[in-house]
Amino acid sequence: MLHLLSLLIACLPWRWLKLPGSLLGWVTGSILRIRRAHAEQCLKRAGLDPAIASGVYRSLGRTVFEFLWMSGRPKQALDDLVDIDPDDWRTVQELLGRGRGLVIATAHTANWELAACAVASKLPLTVITRHMSWRAMDRFWQRARAGRGLTLVDPPGAVAASRKTLAKGGAVVFIVDQAPERERGVIVADFMAAPALHDLSFALIAMRARCPIVLALDERTPDGRHRLHLRLVLPALERASRSWAEGACRKVNEALEEFVAEHPDQWLWLHRRWKGVARPG
Repeated sequence: MLHLLSLLIACLPWRWLKLPGSLLGWVTGSILRIRRAHAEQCLKRAGLDPAIASGVYRSLGRTVFEFLWMSGRPKQALDDLVDIDPDDWRTVQELLGRGRGLVIATAHTANWELAACAVASKLPLTVITRHMSWRAMDRFWQRARAGRGLTLVDPPGAVAASRKTLAKGGAVVFIVDQAPERERGVIVADFMAAPALHDLSFALIAMRARCPIVLALDERTPDGRHRLHLRLVLPALERASRSWAEGACRKVNEALEEFVAEHPDQWLWLHRRWKGVARPG
């Protein structure tokens, strides 16, 4: 069913996806109101207008249609849809050229899946990923991403897979804006005006591999295309240090927070990001 739907949506020109995507977002956020109260409360707590939630749902709806469109066109090049700044790309190549590998931190901004698949056409990526509870959707989602060249690894195998990839000078991607599912290897730091748990895994793995960390975030532009930013570059350290890993995690969190403050409608406020520390909204 999902495969057939993706094939139908793939028949549309890219520029036509905005309207049905926005409509899906309106139905989800304004009619079904899925986690709407949570999103509005979190926005308000962060000192932002709760009405921004409408834009969040529109962006999410467009992300769904864009992903289905991409899935229905597995051979479609994504270069015309995702801009990667040439200077940023040179920075990535320079860091990888040092032979220690690269840890890429990212988050649920704009269409993070589209951006990852665009990069995977230029650079093999190992992505540490979670699974959806909806099994049929999860299978479709994982298959579509793998078909675009992403190597997907479940969290239990993250350490071994990351070490192997980094030892070969490759790149490993961690999504860093979700509440950790474990209690060890975490720190507490404010995110958007409320304490949140932050998983140290990506920073600890970079510490042990002596490799750099970059924060790469996708932004949806007014013309419906996407722009991938390197918001932060942290050089490799020469000596293992837990304090370095904790500091790196805090810096990544702060840089992400700045992006969300600049583009609040392009981050997934629906997440239970603050669970385990503060009462969820």
